Amino acid sequence: MQYLIYCLLQIVGTFRDMKKYLFILLVLNIWGCSSKKTTNIKNSSDNPSQMRIGFGSCLSQDKPMPIFHAIKSENFDLFLMIGDNVYGDSKTEGLVELASAYNRQRQNFSKMKIDFPFEAIWDDHDYGLNDGGKDYPFKEKSKELFLDFWKIPSNDPRRTRSGLYHDVLKDFKGNTIQFIFLDTRTFRDGLKPTDKKGATGKERYLPNEDSSLTILGSEQWRWLRKKMENPADYRVIISSIQFLPIGHGWESWNNLPFERDRMIELIDNSNSEHTIILSGDRHRGGLYQLKTKQGNLISEMTSSSLNVSYPNSEEDGPLRVGDTFTEENYGAIYLDGVKNTFSVLLKNMDGKVLQSLQLNN
Repeated sequence: MQYLIYCLLQIVGTFRDMKKYLFILLVLNIWGCSSKKTTNIKNSSDNPSQMRIGFGSCLSQDKPMPIFHAIKSENFDLFLMIGDNVYGDSKTEGLVELASAYNRQRQNFSKMKIDFPFEAIWDDHDYGLNDGGKDYPFKEKSKELFLDFWKIPSNDPRRTRSGLYHDVLKDFKGNTIQFIFLDTRTFRDGLKPTDKKGATGKERYLPNEDSSLTILGSEQWRWLRKKMENPADYRVIISSIQFLPIGHGWESWNNLPFERDRMIELIDNSNSEHTIILSGDRHRGGLYQLKTKQGNLISEMTSSSLNVSYPNSEEDGPLRVGDTFTEENYGAIYLDGVKNTFSVLLKNMDGKVLQSLQLNN
């Protein structure tokens, strides 16, 4: 009987809060013209003292998506799609393949009744070209498809400036989490092809020591430096490609090591002692860590893929903590407002924890 009364009170409370919820949506829409969105998380999980945010990458619109059974059971307050959110490589101006991929994914989301909010950034396969960079001729048209699919408001800065980089602030129980989404496609210079395709550490690309080459471009770098000056209890940087790993020759920040070093220095000189990076792309998940010159810590959790797994063997990983996981996986962030803990986990299709780390504020 006590449980029944509790449930009824929850239902009544939900209806009572509907007007408040609609008002919050209106305010957020008005604030959409700013590149910084600050929202108070209204917790949707069974634990009111805990905020839950999911993340993942590599979601083919043409494959089954059983992993969403576990994802939906988490009752996430927000889910971060960190690249390859559809597979629609297109070599012609009409972008027929990409538009079709988005239409199919829209139907998938509707069929699965996915109703939690998203924040997203793209990688190459929703950019429109495998391993594509700034020279992709149809990037502005593919950007419009991205913005429309994710229902980005017309007054959002991404509608009028180059690229898709943006940041989001979330406040929960007195803690501020800053999410910085980097665009690693729109401005990226060309990569140096390998001299021995498939060789360990040289699989597809070699590091290019030319310091004039860029991943983010000058405008995004200026924007990022300003964002890194903002105070935050927890800072999470989202990069569609891996940042820390140096043991392989696939796409990563190590393709342009000067840019990677520049980012490490920027993080090291920021006001954060422990910065989290989330990445995707690799069709394997894992944890990587680097201690900086000033003694700060950078931890990267790679989550890939949601439904495009390959049975690859283990690879070299000087900065890796433990093994990588090639089966389907997703990530989870739990912020406990009572214990002041910030946990980042990698989970398999059944919700079992594969890897984890915890920050204490």
